[in-house]
Amino acid sequence: MGLADAYLLPQSQANVGKKHQLDIGSGTGYYLRRGGLPAATQLTLVGLERPALEIGLHRSGRAGDARGIVADILQPFLVEDDTKFDSISVYYLLHCISANVKAKFVHGANVLGKGVRRDNLFAKHIRRMVLRDGIFHNEDDNAYDFEHALRQNFEEVETAAVGSVFMFRAARPKY
Repeated sequence: MGLADAYLLPQSQANVGKKHQLDIGSGTGYYLRRGGLPAATQLTLVGLERPALEIGLHRSGRAGDARGIVADILQPFLVEDDTKFDSISVYYLLHCISANVKAKFVHGANVLGKGVRRDNLFAKHIRRMVLRDGIFHNEDDNAYDFEHALRQNFEEVETAAVGSVFMFRAARPKY
């Protein structure tokens, strides 16, 4: 049993979006086809070049109902209908980025819903306005779960929680 069958396909199957899946750099569409993408899942693929994107769409088995976007992920791009994705996959993507391995990393921040002080103005605003209006869906987001997921997938992980915000930087993917 190879790497894909033993590890990558099970990971893909366990994490693929149930409603909206974004696949960045889908390549051959292998994981989308073999991963058992649910029929109800709306699939969006992003690729740097139209020919590669077309291959991914075709091989995914969802060319008739999937959406393809030609974009450079290192530049801002828009999804026309502001779809909110419940899963984003980036299998075998980082090695395609033209940069030294030490320069390849992911970083960002997320507003936490659990394990944070709730006595500041920002937390009150989040509880009162953003959650009520359905803009955020982070009631269960916590620093431990985010850091654990990063450490499972990256060799180098730096995290910090500042107030209600979880900040992260992860480098050297394990796969």
